[in-house]
Amino acid sequence: MAGTMIETLNAVEATEILRNVGLRISPETVRDGIQQGVFPFGDCVMSGGKVKWCYIYRNQLDRWIAEKEEVFT
Repeated sequence: MAGTMIETLNAVEATEILRNVGLRISPETVRDGIQQGVFPFGDCVMSGGKVKWCYIYRNQLDRWIAEKEEVFT
């Protein structure tokens, strides 16, 4: 799939999107949730016991939001 780009967000950008759909959440909670496997829309790279990089995949985030909206509507 040459030429395909994976759209990623940082934790602050993802937090803003999640707040816009009604979640009270912080970037730290987004990072922690991804690291703990609670949020399935990203990956964290750890170094020395701390999050070094956190990749949040826009398509997976959008899909997760849509699934949650479906459950709660």
